[in-house]
Amino acid sequence: MSTLKIRKVGNSLGVIFPREIQETLNITEGDVIDVTTLGGNKVVLDSHLPHHSKWTFKGTELSVEDRQWLDADLEDDDDRSPR
Repeated sequence: MSTLKIRKVGNSLGVIFPREIQETLNITEGDVIDVTTLGGNKVVLDSHLPHHSKWTFKGTELSVEDRQWLDADLEDDDDRSPR
């Protein structure tokens, strides 16, 4: 367990995280963390998975078949043949 000191930052309050907590949460300046209150004076900090903020996804082209499926007209239940 660590003790953190609350400091005034402009019109807000802030907390300085010691290096060991930064490393445990894998957080750096500018990261966003979720804070959940658990009744009373308990909170949970969630930094998600350590590498989420650094993931990038490259778009992939749809195949001709995928495009045909997406562009196809939808059928009503009445339009379907009995099985």
